[in-house]
Parts: sequence; C-alpha cells; structure tokens
Amino acid sequence: MFNERLIIFIDGSNMFHALRNETFKIDYEKLMGFLADGRYLVRTYFYSALPSEKDIDKEHKDSFSKQKKFLENMSFMGIKVKLGRLRKLPDGSFLEKEVDIMLATDMLSLAYQNAYDACILVSGDSDFSYTIETVQAFGKRVENATFKKTSSYSLRRICDKFMYLDDHIDKFMLKPEQVSVWDKIRQVLKFSIVN
Repeated sequence: MFNERLIIFIDGSNMFHALRNETFKIDYEKLMGFLADGRYLVRTYFYSALPSEKDIDKEHKDSFSKQKKFLENMSFMGIKVKLGRLRKLPDGSFLEKEVDIMLATDMLSLAYQNAYDACILVSGDSDFSYTIETVQAFGKRVENATFKKTSSYSLRRICDKFMYLDDHIDKFMLKPEQVSVWDKIRQVLKFSIVN
C-alpha cells in the first residue's frame, strides 16, 4: 500500500497574526500528527524572522528571549526552523524580510527533488498562490490549513484540499494545565542539575 510522503510548511508570521488575540496555545507536535493523518511525515518546516539583537530595546528584550526560546523548542521537536530577518524601520517598527520567498523556494525545490508527494501549507497568505500552482504542475498535491481570520479565497480555490484549523482546534490545543513533553524534560534536567 502506498504511504504518501508529506511535508508541512508553516508560515510562522501568518500563524502569529491568526493567534495573536487568542487565549490558547498550539501544541505543535499534536498539530503535526493531526495534519499528517497517518501519512509519512518527511519533515515540518517553520518559517519566522527575528531582529538582530542590536535592534532590540530594553523593553522588548523579554519578548525577544521568549521568541528565541519558542523557536529553539520547535527545533527540539524535530521541526526545521528557517529564519529570515526583521528589519528595523525609522519609526521603530519592524518589517519581515525573506521569509515568504524562503518558504516558496523550499516548497518548489523539494517538489522538484521529489522529496514529497503532498505538502500542507499552513498559511492564509495568497502570495503563495503561484508557487502552489507550480508545485501542482510537478504532480504534487498541495493542501492548505489555516485559521478563518487569515484565510485566503485564492488559496482555498487552488489547493487540492482545504481546512479551517478553527474547526479542529480541540485536537491540537495546548490546554492551560497541560505541560508539554519538552517542559517536562526541562523540569527533570533542572532538578537533576540542582540536586
């Protein structure tokens, strides 16, 4: 029996904007299992951006440290984290650079290398529409999973399969009292080092 090879591409910025005002967190290990749905998961890629440390002012050091820790934890889960950069603008805000093109390039390159049979784009960014059509021209299936808040009609229309993650949140939500596997390991290591 054919076991479809799957790669998941997660647009971290798009996820951040979709979840910014939510009270829950995502358990990315459960999300990967849910999306894979029994298929062979070759790899999951997570695309994000960080500013250079010199561009971080004192009041944002804590959030910068939390973001770095979050991305490090993703790596420990076997997720390949790919980072672009955040360019600081004169008004103090940041502009994300290189992230979308990095994701699109990886999706195309891995399709060309025949590294997967199907992929899932976790994003609602319609800028990926042409990339998806090109990947499909290589004979690959492309699925889209996103939250309603950031969903794109053009992605829903061209992808081979589409799902709103909002409709399945109970399957991969990190419950408030739930401690992740990695937090448990860290607690054990801290206990061992102290004692």
